[in-house]
Amino acid sequence: MILHFARDSYEKIFNIIILFFIDKWAHFDRLYKYYFNQTNNRMFWAQPKPDTKKYSDLISDISNGIIKVPKFQREFVWSIEDTAKLLDSILKGYPIWTFILRETNERLNEIKNIWNLELPETPAGMKVQYVLDWQQRITSLYAAYKGAEIQKYWEKKITNYSEIYVDLSVDPKDEDTQIIVSEKPEWPFVSLSEVLSFQKNYASFQERFNQEEIWRINEYGLAFQTYDFSTILLRKDKIESAIEVFTRINTWGKKLTLFEIMSAKTFDEERNFDMSKLFNQFIDEVKANWYETISNSAILSLISLLISKNKECKSKVILQLDKDEIINIWDEAIWCIKWAIDYFRSVYRIPVSSFLPYDSLLIPFAYYYHFKNDDPVGDEAKRLEELFWRVSLSNRYSSATEWKLAQDVRRVDLILNWERPTYWDDIVIRLTSPEDLINTYFRTGSSFCKAVLCLLAYQEPKDFRNNWKVFLDNNFLKAANSKNYHHFFPKAYLANNFIENENSLVNITLVSWDLNKNKIRAKAPSQYIQEFMDINPLLKETLKSHLIDINAWVLSNDYDVFLENRAKWMYDEIMKRLECTHDENNEDEELKELIFKWENEKCELKSSMRYDLRQGIINPKLEFVIAKTISAFLNSEWGTLLIGVEDDWNILWIDKDMESLAPKNNIDWFELHLRNIIKKYLNNTFETHLKIDFPKIDDKTICRVKVEKSWKPVFITNEWQEQFFVRSGNSSLPKTRQEQSEYEKEHRIQ
Repeated sequence: MILHFARDSYEKIFNIIILFFIDKWAHFDRLYKYYFNQTNNRMFWAQPKPDTKKYSDLISDISNGIIKVPKFQREFVWSIEDTAKLLDSILKGYPIWTFILRETNERLNEIKNIWNLELPETPAGMKVQYVLDWQQRITSLYAAYKGAEIQKYWEKKITNYSEIYVDLSVDPKDEDTQIIVSEKPEWPFVSLSEVLSFQKNYASFQERFNQEEIWRINEYGLAFQTYDFSTILLRKDKIESAIEVFTRINTWGKKLTLFEIMSAKTFDEERNFDMSKLFNQFIDEVKANWYETISNSAILSLISLLISKNKECKSKVILQLDKDEIINIWDEAIWCIKWAIDYFRSVYRIPVSSFLPYDSLLIPFAYYYHFKNDDPVGDEAKRLEELFWRVSLSNRYSSATEWKLAQDVRRVDLILNWERPTYWDDIVIRLTSPEDLINTYFRTGSSFCKAVLCLLAYQEPKDFRNNWKVFLDNNFLKAANSKNYHHFFPKAYLANNFIENENSLVNITLVSWDLNKNKIRAKAPSQYIQEFMDINPLLKETLKSHLIDINAWVLSNDYDVFLENRAKWMYDEIMKRLECTHDENNEDEELKELIFKWENEKCELKSSMRYDLRQGIINPKLEFVIAKTISAFLNSEWGTLLIGVEDDWNILWIDKDMESLAPKNNIDWFELHLRNIIKKYLNNTFETHLKIDFPKIDDKTICRVKVEKSWKPVFITNEWQEQFFVRSGNSSLPKTRQEQSEYEKEHRIQ
């Protein structure tokens, strides 16, 4: 009776509890549906999946191409000592944090190899797991397990990871002493790779070790085999989510750059688009023109200004840019940057990128070329020059560059619309008199100082000894103590005479390294200038190319008067550019622009027609080279050959060639001889395709041959052999008969 009552009571109580929970569940279900509707699927965010992997499984996944390292990760930089310490921690059972992996079907821009260690591709149809965190540890474990030999590009030595050892003399209970070491210990020891393959090496162990040591080796092997590596697997569909995870968990280490993030985001294997690789190719190309210091952020900023809705280039705007739009405009953006570089080198005569106050200055000009597709002329050219100098002299891009670039491309929009932009409080130039230049301390990191260096480079400074153009490159211009920066009044001379302000910007000139170090040294200007006057009859003109006039104050070593006079000259030149009154001889400018664009498909520079300047003799082979170049231009689109100009832009004259034609050593006879060379090698004078003239640059006469395209193939005959040449880059290359036929069809030559 009591048991029956109790059982009945328990059933009622149980039913009441069940009904209670059913009611609560219905209530919860209503709340859940409401919350789901209100939060737009927020309840269905994919959660990370905790898991573990054994050592062998980890290695297997890497070896089979399942686990990959995305390119926005750093290269493998851990040393073998770091790897040994990690393995020692695993052996002793210490936790080594968690490997975070992202599993996806998407193929990212991944690191194909670990330095020279090749890794396989992910099998088709299988998901790949990208390492988001602790990739240095995973890579270390892989290198150690495989006993890999790795050579890092900055190291000559090869690191052999099979040379990680287990010190069998250390007591396993001694947690303070490292058991796994990178240097060979005293006997007894065994290599780690042997420990990880205990069964394979058991016979060898019996010959080399006693039973206790073999037992210890086995225990160590089991410790590695059974160690559970903690992993978290993310199933984020979007690369942006994975990158955000990586960025958040690495805030204490090296943060990702914007370019690294965008390289990962835009990688497209099918379209063969690898932003990082393409940027490196671009740098390799412009390196020939000494513009290899252009930053990757400049390219991203330009792209964003071209395709973003409101013409902005803030980081958050760049991150939201559409992948396909970026890929589609990449080539155009690179082409515009190259055109801007050519313009800076040829028109502003900025020979190297290290002179640029900011590489971001290229962006407004590249933006201009995107819309105009032609070099600026007239008022447009003057207004762009004004923009260049106002930005350069105002420290404008030293902060808030993204916002200021957006403003400046709007100024370019005005220039494209034939309007002159206004410059208000956003661009303040603290240059009111020549005195400001005198009081400016020379620093290579100052945009203002670099702007003045651009002004000096524009004058094409000549060598004090021979009036040849001073050759400048980025390697010599990295620090203020570079030997290419010459103090006209040497610092040592001023110090010895207790004269201050020796590092005034106005005291800086650009000379060759050898001249500064070996010829000038600490001499007074009056002394070394007199020495150069004895060997260079054109020294007065040479010094003008440095904005210096030979006057009594130079020969009397009057530093203050020198600064005053040179500062006024420099100040006047700057003001011409700011006031849009700067002008030059148009023909002279056109030629210099052609020369400073370097040799290319449309231009070839030759120091002479027939006189070998190096050997000091007449060299008939040079005449063949002249004819070969002209034939290549005839078979291509068109081109210009300049005779009397060296590859390094040094303008030589054609006087040696004319002297070699004595007694008829004049320009008319030079032209006649040139046409005879063409007829000799090409069997035709091509009168209607050639225009020969003799312009002057800096009072030096050169020969210019303008060549129009021939619609019939042109062959050059040399030693009874016919050859067909075309232009390719800055060279004239021969074609085989088959290549010639294909070329003629492609270029409609009949």
